[in-house]
Amino acid sequence: MENEQQVIEFKRDVDLRIDSKKGYSPQGDDRLHPEVHEEEIFEKRLQTLIQHLVSKNNFKNVGNFYVDSPIKQENLKKYFKALNSHNPEWMLLGEAPGIHGCVKTGIPFTSQRLIMDGSLNKHFPNTQFIADGNKAEASSTIIWGSINSLSKPPVLWNAFPLHPTDEVEGNRPPTREELNWGMEILKQVLIIFPEVKIVTVGRKAEGVCKSLTLQTFAHLNHPARKANLFREQFTACFSL
Repeated sequence: MENEQQVIEFKRDVDLRIDSKKGYSPQGDDRLHPEVHEEEIFEKRLQTLIQHLVSKNNFKNVGNFYVDSPIKQENLKKYFKALNSHNPEWMLLGEAPGIHGCVKTGIPFTSQRLIMDGSLNKHFPNTQFIADGNKAEASSTIIWGSINSLSKPPVLWNAFPLHPTDEVEGNRPPTREELNWGMEILKQVLIIFPEVKIVTVGRKAEGVCKSLTLQTFAHLNHPARKANLFREQFTACFSL
């Protein structure tokens, strides 16, 4: 609830700064440059999101890979800024970061290998993401093979944006408590990209959207389980 209240207060602050009817703010007449305010709003919302991710360190058996990694924080910032320039129409919502994927890069559904081999360059040719290794992740590779068939990229996010770890520091499904917190973070992402149509990837993501009464466009099987079925569903979904 604390995060939700912060989001509400942040939106109220934004609304006070911009008078949508008159087209200017109390700080000065900006009718000739509305894009300046839009950029300021985006930057503030993104910074708030990063702060909430970095500050969450009280879950047991959860790795917060953003805390001590300016590189992963910066990768996520660059990714969201590049997405914003595309005015994305879609969101792929997964379950949680994987140990060989987002945990290594800070960007959902990516891997070091995808960054190193240029797989993200079609949609982000002018964005220099940083990878300090060359580890691949099967699910991310499959998903980007499909994403690169689209004319512009979707927002990629997870129902729980930190890494739930098992007894050997591997992957495990997120708990209800973790997903409840992830819902509050998802709300912030949807404030940043309010017009996206949500496509869920896996049952956990589907359940989160039902809990939040969010309308979804489609549901895809997770590629880690049935890669060919995922590709078929993805093609069918985005050809509509």
